[in-house]
Amino acid sequence: MLNDSPRYAIVAVTNNAKELGLELKEKLGIDCPVYTTVKIADSRTVPIEGRVIEGLRKVFQEVDVLICIMAIGAVVRGIAPVIKDKTTDPAVIVMDEKANHVISLLSGHLGGANQVTLKIAELLDSNPVITTATDTQNVVALDNIAKEVNGWREELRHLVKVFNSYLANKDCVYFYQEKPWVSDLRGLTVIEESQIQEVLANKSPFIWLTSQAVEVDEEVVALIHPKPYVLGVGAKKDLPPSTFMESFRAFYEQEGISSSEIAKIASIDVKKNEQAICEIVVEMEARGIELLPVDIYLSAGRKFTIENEKIRIPLIGINGLGGAVIDAIVKEREEGKFISIEDLKRRTKAS
Repeated sequence: MLNDSPRYAIVAVTNNAKELGLELKEKLGIDCPVYTTVKIADSRTVPIEGRVIEGLRKVFQEVDVLICIMAIGAVVRGIAPVIKDKTTDPAVIVMDEKANHVISLLSGHLGGANQVTLKIAELLDSNPVITTATDTQNVVALDNIAKEVNGWREELRHLVKVFNSYLANKDCVYFYQEKPWVSDLRGLTVIEESQIQEVLANKSPFIWLTSQAVEVDEEVVALIHPKPYVLGVGAKKDLPPSTFMESFRAFYEQEGISSSEIAKIASIDVKKNEQAICEIVVEMEARGIELLPVDIYLSAGRKFTIENEKIRIPLIGINGLGGAVIDAIVKEREEGKFISIEDLKRRTKAS
């Protein structure tokens, strides 16, 4: 799935494609590598050593969004052996080197390829090519709804094709949400809470967004538990855990947030052993929330990011790490791995 700070890569194999890739990188406002063949590589790009098709497969497995400026057939042949699953494969977008067409090739919904395709087409005045049935029929898709509220779960997988087919065919699909989590209701028949039992009794196709634990027939009901919030916490040293827990619960009750809507909880590294925060973490982990530690290659500079429904703490969570060094790490790791602590210090000017 496309996370909050997706890793992009652009692959181009001709001079014209390379220049377009560099232009696109600038217009997207992202810091990402532009991969090219060794023959046309320069100081602005990263050369692909060896066969391009093998390099393409490698990049596919390392990023969240892969933009290929080349023939679509070459891309298909290149990535076919490493395609795994719609919930984990990156978004793949293919363009011609004149930017006439931008094609959403893979992971249109959960991976975000359709969204990225539309953005690129707008930036380059190109023709977006999107072939997912719900998008061509101008209706919402079940997997997009789940993704929007961070409510995707494996049990929804078998319903995606069925419900998206109903929606694309303009069949009746009932919809109810406890709160206005979702605003895109195209193709849905919205009902009131008082109508839920009737819809359930009739076994009609039904998408139900709720923070409550309910038992339903999951063959006809797509039950989605929204988890749209990531909670950042901090605490004074030696604050009593009971005081912190009380404040924590008062906060989400004051804001009208159910504890079941909190997807992740995070704090900076220096506070990781604070007892009050640790107890909150224990409670959150009991709810299925998992934190990922700082990773020199995977962590974003300053933002918490979502990885496979877990939260990755950013580099700023490292105690004493300054902003200039953080920016240097993010830049230098794109150039290649650090071979030692000394290498990291030399390249980033870290003390």
